[in-house]
Amino acid sequence: MPKVLVLGATGGCGSPALMKLLSTGAAVTAIVRSADRLPAGATGHKLLTVVVVPGGHLTLSDEAMAGHMRGCDAVISALGHNLTLRGMYGEPRKLCTHTVNQLCRVAEMLRPTRPIRLIVISTEGVDRPDGADPPRGRAERLVLWLLWLLLPPHADNIGVVDYLHRSARTSGYVEFCAVRPSDLIDRADDGGVALHATLQNGIFASHPPSTRASVGAFMASLATEASTWRQWKNSFPQILDMQENPKTD
Repeated sequence: MPKVLVLGATGGCGSPALMKLLSTGAAVTAIVRSADRLPAGATGHKLLTVVVVPGGHLTLSDEAMAGHMRGCDAVISALGHNLTLRGMYGEPRKLCTHTVNQLCRVAEMLRPTRPIRLIVISTEGVDRPDGADPPRGRAERLVLWLLWLLLPPHADNIGVVDYLHRSARTSGYVEFCAVRPSDLIDRADDGGVALHATLQNGIFASHPPSTRASVGAFMASLATEASTWRQWKNSFPQILDMQENPKTD
Protein backbone atom coordinates (compact mmCIF):
# COMPACT_ATOMS: atom_id res chain seq x y z
CA MET A 1 0.00 0.00 0.00
CA PRO A 2 1.58 3.32 -1.04
CA LYS A 3 1.93 5.92 1.70
CA VAL A 4 1.60 9.56 0.64
CA LEU A 5 1.85 12.89 2.45
CA VAL A 6 -0.30 15.66 0.95
CA LEU A 7 0.08 19.40 1.52
CA GLY A 8 -2.66 21.63 0.14
CA ALA A 9 -5.28 18.88 0.34
CA THR A 10 -8.13 21.40 0.67
CA GLY A 11 -7.24 23.34 -2.50
CA GLY A 12 -8.51 23.16 -6.07
CA CYS A 13 -5.94 20.61 -7.24
CA GLY A 14 -5.11 19.11 -3.85
CA SER A 15 -8.68 17.96 -3.15
CA PRO A 16 -9.03 15.84 -6.32
CA ALA A 17 -5.50 14.50 -5.77
CA LEU A 18 -6.51 13.44 -2.27
CA MET A 19 -9.70 11.75 -3.45
CA LYS A 20 -7.87 9.94 -6.26
CA LEU A 21 -5.25 8.64 -3.83
CA LEU A 22 -7.88 7.32 -1.44
CA SER A 23 -9.82 5.67 -4.28
CA THR A 24 -6.69 3.76 -5.34
CA GLY A 25 -6.05 2.46 -1.82
CA ALA A 26 -3.15 4.72 -0.81
CA ALA A 27 -2.68 5.55 2.86
CA VAL A 28 -2.69 9.35 3.04
CA THR A 29 -1.60 11.86 5.65
CA ALA A 30 -2.93 15.36 4.98
CA ILE A 31 -1.52 18.38 6.81
CA VAL A 32 -4.14 21.14 6.79
CA ARG A 33 -4.92 24.37 8.58
CA SER A 34 -8.52 23.27 9.13
CA ALA A 35 -10.20 19.91 8.57
CA ASP A 36 -13.49 21.65 7.78
CA ARG A 37 -12.42 22.34 4.18
CA LEU A 38 -11.55 18.74 3.30
CA PRO A 39 -13.74 17.24 0.55
CA ALA A 40 -16.81 15.53 1.96
CA GLY A 41 -15.80 12.10 0.69
CA ALA A 42 -12.52 12.25 2.56
CA THR A 43 -13.86 13.04 6.01
CA GLY A 44 -13.61 10.00 8.23
CA HIS A 45 -12.02 7.84 5.52
CA LYS A 46 -10.20 4.87 7.03
CA LEU A 47 -7.09 5.46 4.90
CA LEU A 48 -6.80 9.16 5.77
CA THR A 49 -4.90 10.66 8.68
CA VAL A 50 -5.57 14.37 9.14
CA VAL A 51 -3.01 16.57 10.88
CA VAL A 52 -4.38 20.02 11.73
CA VAL A 53 -1.75 22.75 12.00
CA PRO A 54 -3.59 26.10 12.33
CA GLY A 55 -0.43 28.12 11.72
CA GLY A 56 0.46 26.20 8.57
CA HIS A 57 2.92 23.38 7.99
CA LEU A 58 5.88 25.77 7.83
CA THR A 59 5.48 26.31 11.58
CA LEU A 60 6.44 22.65 12.08
CA SER A 61 10.05 21.91 12.97
CA ASP A 62 12.05 19.67 10.67
CA GLU A 63 11.82 16.96 13.34
CA ALA A 64 8.02 17.21 13.43
CA MET A 65 7.79 17.13 9.64
CA ALA A 66 10.10 14.11 9.63
CA GLY A 67 7.57 12.31 11.80
CA HIS A 68 4.93 12.77 9.11
CA MET A 69 7.25 12.00 6.17
CA ARG A 70 8.85 8.90 7.67
CA GLY A 71 7.89 5.85 5.64
CA CYS A 72 6.23 7.87 2.87
CA ASP A 73 6.71 6.81 -0.72
CA ALA A 74 5.67 10.23 -2.03
CA VAL A 75 4.88 13.78 -1.00
CA ILE A 76 2.43 15.91 -2.99
CA SER A 77 2.57 19.69 -2.56
CA ALA A 78 -0.51 21.23 -4.20
CA LEU A 79 0.09 24.52 -2.45
CA GLY A 80 -0.50 27.90 -4.03
CA HIS A 81 -1.16 31.51 -3.14
CA ASN A 82 -4.75 32.75 -2.82
CA LEU A 83 -5.60 35.37 -5.44
CA THR A 84 -6.28 38.08 -2.86
CA LEU A 85 -4.11 41.01 -1.79
CA ARG A 86 -3.19 39.19 1.41
CA GLY A 87 -2.59 35.94 -0.43
CA MET A 88 -0.34 37.55 -3.03
CA TYR A 89 1.54 40.10 -0.92
CA GLY A 90 1.26 38.77 2.63
CA GLU A 91 3.56 36.31 4.35
CA PRO A 92 4.83 33.78 3.63
CA ARG A 93 5.72 35.21 0.24
CA LYS A 94 7.89 32.19 -0.55
CA LEU A 95 5.42 29.60 0.70
CA CYS A 96 6.09 27.07 -2.05
CA THR A 97 9.87 27.55 -2.23
CA HIS A 98 10.29 27.26 1.54
CA THR A 99 8.06 24.18 1.55
CA VAL A 100 10.10 22.39 -1.11
CA ASN A 101 13.29 23.38 0.68
CA GLN A 102 12.02 21.91 3.95
CA LEU A 103 10.75 18.70 2.36
CA CYS A 104 14.09 18.08 0.67
CA ARG A 105 15.96 18.93 3.88
CA VAL A 106 13.85 16.48 5.86
CA ALA A 107 14.35 13.77 3.24
CA GLU A 108 18.10 14.18 3.74
CA MET A 109 17.54 13.72 7.49
CA LEU A 110 15.47 10.57 6.98
CA ARG A 111 17.81 8.97 4.42
CA PRO A 112 15.15 6.64 2.96
CA THR A 113 16.29 3.47 1.21
CA ARG A 114 14.44 4.61 -1.92
CA PRO A 115 14.12 8.25 -3.01
CA ILE A 116 10.90 9.95 -1.96
CA ARG A 117 8.78 11.12 -4.88
CA LEU A 118 8.23 14.87 -4.52
CA ILE A 119 5.38 16.13 -6.71
CA VAL A 120 4.63 19.84 -6.88
CA ILE A 121 2.33 22.06 -8.90
CA SER A 122 3.88 24.80 -11.02
CA THR A 123 2.62 26.92 -13.93
CA GLU A 124 3.13 27.46 -17.65
CA GLY A 125 4.56 30.86 -16.75
CA VAL A 126 7.74 29.14 -15.53
CA ASP A 127 10.38 27.90 -17.97
CA ARG A 128 12.34 24.68 -17.71
CA PRO A 129 15.70 25.64 -16.15
CA ASP A 130 17.62 23.60 -18.73
CA GLY A 131 16.37 25.80 -21.59
CA ALA A 132 14.52 22.98 -23.37
CA ASP A 133 11.26 24.94 -23.71
CA PRO A 134 10.61 26.80 -26.97
CA PRO A 135 11.77 30.43 -26.81
CA ARG A 136 9.16 32.98 -25.77
CA GLY A 137 8.45 36.15 -27.69
CA ARG A 138 9.79 39.52 -26.57
CA ALA A 139 6.42 40.77 -25.30
CA GLU A 140 5.84 37.60 -23.32
CA ARG A 141 9.31 37.77 -21.74
CA LEU A 142 8.60 41.37 -20.73
CA VAL A 143 5.27 40.48 -19.12
CA LEU A 144 6.79 37.55 -17.22
CA TRP A 145 9.66 39.75 -16.02
CA LEU A 146 7.16 42.30 -14.72
CA LEU A 147 5.23 39.52 -12.97
CA TRP A 148 8.45 38.32 -11.36
CA LEU A 149 9.20 41.86 -10.25
CA LEU A 150 5.73 42.82 -9.01
CA LEU A 151 3.90 39.60 -8.14
CA PRO A 152 5.50 37.52 -5.34
CA PRO A 153 3.64 34.27 -6.22
CA HIS A 154 5.25 34.23 -9.67
CA ALA A 155 8.70 34.69 -8.16
CA ASP A 156 7.83 31.91 -5.70
CA ASN A 157 6.93 29.54 -8.56
CA ILE A 158 10.22 30.29 -10.29
CA GLY A 159 12.06 29.70 -7.01
CA VAL A 160 10.54 26.23 -6.67
CA VAL A 161 11.62 25.09 -10.13
CA ASP A 162 15.08 26.62 -9.71
CA TYR A 163 15.55 24.85 -6.37
CA LEU A 164 14.41 21.51 -7.76
CA HIS A 165 16.76 21.83 -10.73
CA ARG A 166 19.79 22.94 -8.69
CA SER A 167 19.41 20.95 -5.48
CA ALA A 168 16.78 18.20 -5.54
CA ARG A 169 18.05 16.52 -8.70
CA THR A 170 21.46 15.95 -7.07
CA SER A 171 19.96 14.40 -3.95
CA GLY A 172 19.99 10.67 -3.49
CA TYR A 173 16.89 10.90 -1.32
CA VAL A 174 14.43 12.84 -3.50
CA GLU A 175 13.15 12.56 -7.04
CA PHE A 176 10.74 15.22 -8.26
CA CYS A 177 8.13 16.21 -10.81
CA ALA A 178 6.88 19.79 -11.22
CA VAL A 179 3.53 19.71 -13.04
CA ARG A 180 2.85 22.78 -15.21
CA PRO A 181 -0.85 23.28 -16.00
CA SER A 182 -2.30 25.94 -18.27
CA ASP A 183 -5.28 28.12 -17.25
CA LEU A 184 -6.91 26.16 -14.43
CA ILE A 185 -10.67 25.64 -14.60
CA ASP A 186 -13.22 23.64 -12.62
CA ARG A 187 -14.81 20.87 -14.64
CA ALA A 188 -15.11 17.10 -14.39
CA ASP A 189 -12.12 15.25 -15.77
CA ASP A 190 -14.01 13.89 -18.79
CA GLY A 191 -12.05 15.03 -21.82
CA GLY A 192 -8.67 13.38 -21.29
CA VAL A 193 -5.34 15.15 -21.04
CA ALA A 194 -2.21 15.57 -23.11
CA LEU A 195 1.18 15.56 -21.38
CA HIS A 196 4.19 17.30 -22.89
CA ALA A 197 7.81 17.41 -21.78
CA THR A 198 8.08 21.04 -22.89
CA LEU A 199 5.70 23.99 -23.12
CA GLN A 200 3.43 23.86 -26.14
CA ASN A 201 2.51 27.53 -26.30
CA GLY A 202 2.99 30.90 -24.70
CA ILE A 203 0.83 32.59 -22.10
CA PHE A 204 -0.86 34.67 -24.83
CA ALA A 205 -1.71 31.74 -27.10
CA SER A 206 -5.16 30.26 -27.45
CA HIS A 207 -5.02 26.71 -26.14
CA PRO A 208 -7.01 24.21 -24.10
CA PRO A 209 -7.06 24.87 -20.35
CA SER A 210 -6.18 22.40 -17.62
CA THR A 211 -8.92 21.15 -15.32
CA ARG A 212 -8.11 21.03 -11.63
CA ALA A 213 -9.57 17.53 -11.51
CA SER A 214 -7.20 16.25 -14.19
CA VAL A 215 -4.18 17.93 -12.61
CA GLY A 216 -5.01 16.40 -9.23
CA ALA A 217 -5.53 12.96 -10.78
CA PHE A 218 -2.20 13.17 -12.61
CA MET A 219 -0.37 14.16 -9.43
CA ALA A 220 -1.94 11.19 -7.65
CA SER A 221 -0.90 8.83 -10.45
CA LEU A 222 2.68 10.10 -10.18
CA ALA A 223 2.62 9.20 -6.50
CA THR A 224 1.24 5.69 -6.94
CA GLU A 225 2.02 4.37 -10.43
CA ALA A 226 5.55 3.16 -11.11
CA SER A 227 5.33 3.45 -14.89
CA THR A 228 4.02 7.02 -14.75
CA TRP A 229 6.76 7.98 -12.36
CA ARG A 230 9.49 6.42 -14.49
CA GLN A 231 8.31 8.49 -17.44
CA TRP A 232 8.08 11.86 -15.68
CA LYS A 233 10.49 11.85 -12.74
CA ASN A 234 12.90 14.79 -12.53
CA SER A 235 10.96 16.67 -15.19
CA PHE A 236 8.57 19.59 -15.71
CA PRO A 237 5.64 18.30 -17.80
CA GLN A 238 2.93 20.57 -19.13
CA ILE A 239 -0.59 19.15 -18.78
CA LEU A 240 -3.33 20.33 -21.15
CA ASP A 241 -6.95 19.34 -21.44
CA MET A 242 -7.80 17.61 -24.71
CA GLN A 243 -11.37 18.91 -24.77
CA GLU A 244 -10.95 22.14 -26.69
CA ASN A 245 -14.54 23.32 -26.33
CA PRO A 246 -15.34 23.29 -22.61
CA LYS A 247 -18.91 22.64 -21.58
CA THR A 248 -20.81 25.59 -20.19
CA ASP A 249 -23.47 25.50 -17.50
